[in-house]
Amino acid sequence: MSILRFSKRALLAAGTAAALAFAQTGLNAAETAAELAAKVANKGRPEIQGGMHAVKKVPGKCDTTPPPAGAIVLFDGTAASVAANWRPENAKNPAWPVNTAGALVAANKTDLLTQRAFGSLKLHLEWRVPADRKGISGQRGANSGVIFMPRGWYEVQILESHGNPGNTYSDGMAGAIYQRSTPAANPALPQGEWQSYDITFLAPKFGEKGEVLRKPRFTVVFNGVVVQDNVELDGNTLRRNSKLSKHPVPQPFKLQYHNDPIEFRNIWAVEIAE
Repeated sequence: MSILRFSKRALLAAGTAAALAFAQTGLNAAETAAELAAKVANKGRPEIQGGMHAVKKVPGKCDTTPPPAGAIVLFDGTAASVAANWRPENAKNPAWPVNTAGALVAANKTDLLTQRAFGSLKLHLEWRVPADRKGISGQRGANSGVIFMPRGWYEVQILESHGNPGNTYSDGMAGAIYQRSTPAANPALPQGEWQSYDITFLAPKFGEKGEVLRKPRFTVVFNGVVVQDNVELDGNTLRRNSKLSKHPVPQPFKLQYHNDPIEFRNIWAVEIAE
């Protein structure tokens, strides 16, 4: 897997390495969360002046790595894998369909939850905005997200961020930890092309009285570029000024329906031993 890197100064990245990136931790599910957590955590890069358009564009390439041995395959291009691994959050609505190209399509006015609960994990997925999608501007027209621990709500944003004619807040673009951390660079590809996320998520830990024993952390590799480097969150991503509060761990994660037909493929996960 090719990982593009940039200077610490250019990216305002903290730490000497992308400590939790797939490129460094590989797919070693035996590496414990404690070992990962012992590496330096960063506070992320706040919203920047000029919004999404001020984030430096860099070359990116969709990573199409197939699931390794031992991975949990969550979507393989078939309706059977949707039925086996996902459920609509709104139980009155059907699950998302699989189109003729074998892509899972956000639809039916419901988010899509995994049937399995996860704690800390490494997640690979690929997504794209349909080439014929009209009406895109800022947050409108090409929006989704990957939401970890929905009863806590930690979201990695999905948004058309290559040729978006509108602008939006920098911590609301593709590769952002929504409303918490601007991506270090923008490797987004043109609308209609497949894009990849490799996300390492360390789940929070809470004590019996609700005290925070470990904050949630993210590393995000977007089209082969480390855009979030072991970023630690002080709260959920629904509000910038929120504080962490106790919630169940583990939980399902979900793909967001935001009124836009974002497509997904090749979704798999490797659990991180706690």
